[in-house]
Amino acid sequence: MIKQVSHLGMAVKNLEEAREFYRSVFGLESSEPIIGGDGTIRVSMVRVGSTLIELLQPIGSEGVMAKFLEKRGEGFHHICYDVDDIHAEIASIKAAGLDVLGDPKPGAEGMSVFLHPRGTHGILVELVEKKE
Repeated sequence: MIKQVSHLGMAVKNLEEAREFYRSVFGLESSEPIIGGDGTIRVSMVRVGSTLIELLQPIGSEGVMAKFLEKRGEGFHHICYDVDDIHAEIASIKAAGLDVLGDPKPGAEGMSVFLHPRGTHGILVELVEKKE
């Protein structure tokens, strides 16, 4: 069961510039960057109330985020929902005929998996079962 929106993923070319933008314009602090995506992205989280904005900068020119930026430029990448049990959600989603992209993997907030946009009205959806 979906509990809430966990975060909105935003593709950025320069993580430090994006972090400074959120700090200087909106007064929002961000987490120290971590490496994610199997070493292909730098990630920093910006808290806005109970929701996070996940800033995603590719490392190098390979990987999903680098290809996304090249094709679409900076901006909205995905929405992530917090779920109680990621394996139960995957089973339910597959039963509904939607495509799940791979198996759950450790992410910035916990175990996560993505759903193909063709079954979600064009939006890349991530599900996360957060770490305790």
